[in-house]
Amino acid sequence: MGRIMTMAKKSVAIVGAGPSGLAGAKVLLGTDKFDVTIYEKADRIGGIWALDQNSTDGFLHPNTPTNLSRFTVAFSDLDWNLIDLQSSKTNGTTGANGSVEKPPTPMFPKAWQVNRYLEAYRQKNIPENIINLGCEVIRAERKGDELDHTWEITVRDRSKADRTSGFDYLLLGSGFFSKPRPISHSITNMPSKLDVQSIHSSQFRKLDDLFPVTVPSTGKNILIVGGGNSAGEAAAAVAQQLSDAQWSPGDHVRKRYEGYNIVHVTPRPLYAISPFVPVDESSTTFMPVDLKLYDLSRRPAGPITGNAGRVTTAVKDTIHRAVQGMIGGDQSDLTPALSVPRGEPRSVAYVALSESYPEFVRSGLIEVLGGRVSCLNAGSNGAMAADVVGTDGDVRIENIGAIVYATGYTPASAIDFLGEDVKQALHYDAGSLRLPLLLQEWQTAVKVIPELSLLGFYEGPYWGMIEMQARLTAERWLADSPPYVRPYEGTEELLELRKDMQAKGLDVPQYWFGDYAGYMEEVAAHLGLQRNNGAFAEREGVVSPSRYLSPKSEHAQANSVIQDIYKTWRACLDYGRFTARAAFRALQGNWFIQRTIDSALSTFPSGTLEGQASFRPRAPTGDKSGMLFDFEYLYTESGVLTLANGAEMTARRRYVYRYSEERDELSVWFVKPDSELEVDYLFHNLTFVPPAEAKQRGACVAKTDHLCVEDMYWTEYSLPIKGISLHTFETKHTVQGPSKDYVATTNFSQSSQTPSSLKA
Repeated sequence: MGRIMTMAKKSVAIVGAGPSGLAGAKVLLGTDKFDVTIYEKADRIGGIWALDQNSTDGFLHPNTPTNLSRFTVAFSDLDWNLIDLQSSKTNGTTGANGSVEKPPTPMFPKAWQVNRYLEAYRQKNIPENIINLGCEVIRAERKGDELDHTWEITVRDRSKADRTSGFDYLLLGSGFFSKPRPISHSITNMPSKLDVQSIHSSQFRKLDDLFPVTVPSTGKNILIVGGGNSAGEAAAAVAQQLSDAQWSPGDHVRKRYEGYNIVHVTPRPLYAISPFVPVDESSTTFMPVDLKLYDLSRRPAGPITGNAGRVTTAVKDTIHRAVQGMIGGDQSDLTPALSVPRGEPRSVAYVALSESYPEFVRSGLIEVLGGRVSCLNAGSNGAMAADVVGTDGDVRIENIGAIVYATGYTPASAIDFLGEDVKQALHYDAGSLRLPLLLQEWQTAVKVIPELSLLGFYEGPYWGMIEMQARLTAERWLADSPPYVRPYEGTEELLELRKDMQAKGLDVPQYWFGDYAGYMEEVAAHLGLQRNNGAFAEREGVVSPSRYLSPKSEHAQANSVIQDIYKTWRACLDYGRFTARAAFRALQGNWFIQRTIDSALSTFPSGTLEGQASFRPRAPTGDKSGMLFDFEYLYTESGVLTLANGAEMTARRRYVYRYSEERDELSVWFVKPDSELEVDYLFHNLTFVPPAEAKQRGACVAKTDHLCVEDMYWTEYSLPIKGISLHTFETKHTVQGPSKDYVATTNFSQSSQTPSSLKA
């Protein structure tokens, strides 16, 4: 009886246990044709997400939300709703039977929750014994002749001992954002030692990181340097903490950070886009930004293909118009430094995903200067000064007490261990931080080194595309076929693109390989993947990893994800889900107010009030209700009330506005009479009218009513949001009771001034 011959499995070394390394391992193991070994230099999996709630030294603050929703920051067959996201810092919600209920999955999960997701993904798909934590790859050498090559991988463990092993294939999942760029990357003329604290944006956690408690300080400028997404995020994060310090309970913190401001120097205007954007130009319904951007119905008729590299003037103009439509204008109402010129020459659209950045700019807490910091010098009183070569002339910034540099990351450490022959074959250029390697087959490989693959090695990698790259790699290695070259991946084309990047060309987009929806469709067609539309039409709804399935995919979980997406999509369109969130965001900032009180009773006189009001962001605070909230403003109002009989008096009031994502609810609360920074009890919850009624009225409309002792209150907010911006709005309170019968109508108009009378 003859023996059945079986092919030995090929061995694969994977560098990195972040999203790329884990996705690569899962796909390769699923073929049952590869033996996989993962090397991870950190002590836990996750890459930039390798942290928990208490981490202080990761790439991100544990509470940093994802830039895109859980429908995009995910893999095809693991449902976020199955992940245990119970916080170690709260006791959770107790159910009717006394059990602790699973907390809801946020639409934009926090960094520590992303690590939970990745750990669940590993537990489901990857045996623990193939992951080697605390093992850094220090050398990867390609061995063999022209017909057959292998890899010798040298690893250094925690004890500093080195060991070398051989593999048939090498997969790099070590991450494009592997190491923060130093401040000298952006500021070449600076002293050898800075007199103030200077940290990379990834290191910022709290204000004390910038101003140690042991160092006495008074109101100073905090310099933010950078012109990308992380710069906008960093400026908003610092501003949020400064606002919280001033408007939350606690006198010692308020006094310590009183008078501080932020100066953000950016080489180009940045559009600030909210996580929730309008569905259409009526701005009465909203949805997560990726559900809008990557909706298949937005693509032109015919097969969907991807684009990459430089953009034409026509495409550039189209993108500017689309972004301005989403945010409600060209940002000239915020500051000239954020307004993109209408004509050429102008740069491509650069965006920062932030809810609060625009209104912090409008209020003056963040001052934006267009240009580049050319020099840092010692200033007076232990501070520093910066010279800025500005777009509107040179400027000097004095009294700098701390610096946060959002200079991005360098990918060098992710590939330093490769041999020089391999780097040469990859056209490696250490000076090109944006395009250090020239790759083909949707940025995974080069023809001359077929036994090497890279996943997620480009600016702004999406998890769905990383999973697609893993599938491409498995197919290529199993078929022993050369990489497929897209038209935009020719060597000469990429060399020209790199050259244009170095010259800071105005036609190079923020993310040169950024057509996520196009690439997902291209790769799916190339691999013959099954389209999983669920209740969506073929050209309808968002691109999601769960819409593209291989025979190895777990269809039940993918179907559950698609159902969740569809349910969310319909809830936004039909019932106005997240309108409360968009309205809450739009309220932030300073306002001029005019109030008319029209009373039907002579015993309760009519009158008018003129003054100023502010919605001040702060961290959510507790109260006796025990309810949890995601966002909170302290509302302060001050003005002169003039009664119908001519009498005048100063009027002040404070409330707390809160938003809960779990309940999708905007609520207003009274403050304590003897402590106007602390919440007392509920005033009212606002209910937003359905989208059809809102569109008919041309505004987002919220209503509520309640009985206060003997008086009945009917309240209505009319919020004519444009894009994500709100320039005017109106509230109307109708009150009837034994001794009250009046209507109070208040008109709010935007102000960029910080009212001095509204100090805590």
